[in-house]
Amino acid sequence: MAPATQVIRNNEVIKTDYSEKSAIGALYDELSKGIESLKKGDVYTIDEAWEEIDKI
Repeated sequence: MAPATQVIRNNEVIKTDYSEKSAIGALYDELSKGIESLKKGDVYTIDEAWEEIDKI
């Protein structure tokens, strides 16, 4: 089982514990969003992607 964690969004604690199943589900949801963006043509060029990464 995955360890407990806290997610804070807009100064509000959203979830304090999660399972591996819920973590995989969240990952799948985000990957699905990415695939839909690719299908719609909403993609970054490699240079734009690196610019976004460099901002982090």
